[in-house]
Amino acid sequence: MDAAFERGAGLRGIAENAIDDTLTFVPFRKLPAWFRWRWSLAMVRGTAQGCWLRTVDAVGDVLQNLRGRRS
Repeated sequence: MDAAFERGAGLRGIAENAIDDTLTFVPFRKLPAWFRWRWSLAMVRGTAQGCWLRTVDAVGDVLQNLRGRRS
């Protein structure tokens, strides 16, 4: 069995979620600077992409509703 499964992390493997495994056992302040920078960048990028996708979906819904009313 792999170590993540033995720790109770479910069926996820170590290679699949190495960053999650690292962040589980190492406090954020003790991580190397490059890792903290990449983690912060990934969080900001993920948040921005999420906002963008919600906006695109909302605009698409509005346009679809407007087209539906014309028919």
